[in-house]
Amino acid sequence: MTDGKSADRDTVALPRPRSGRGSAGPPRKAPRKPSRNRLTGRAGILALTLCAVMVTVAYPLRQYLAQRTQISNLKHQNQVTQQQVAALQTELNKWSDPAYVAIQARERLHYVRPGETGYIVPNLSAGSEPLGIPTPTQQAWFDRLWSTVKSPSATPSPSPTP
Repeated sequence: MTDGKSADRDTVALPRPRSGRGSAGPPRKAPRKPSRNRLTGRAGILALTLCAVMVTVAYPLRQYLAQRTQISNLKHQNQVTQQQVAALQTELNKWSDPAYVAIQARERLHYVRPGETGYIVPNLSAGSEPLGIPTPTQQAWFDRLWSTVKSPSATPSPSPTP
């Protein structure tokens, strides 16, 4: 290791500092301080291009997504309508049967066959007016009106309206 060749390899020649007075080269510029917001021209063009692409694509993408949503809603509405059509078709098939029509006429319209006696039993628990007939009031409307003309200071007693 005391070999002369290995000593030459281990030593590194360092450049000598130049002094500005006697040197023959151009004067050195002072090193620039790195700035924080240093933006190159390429980066600016790239940013501008990306913004332009985003603006160009934003509206059509929004329209595309809105149309997809509308198509989905219309498909759902179509399925619901198809189910309603199927239910109405089965109801129509029922009405083509004469026995079903006779049963519905008896239940809904209270039809009876010749020789039968029909009875209607009012459901008194459903309301105060049996069979949908309104109950008469104590005084007719024109009598109540005339009583207000005869004595305007007296207020007519409230009565149930038909």
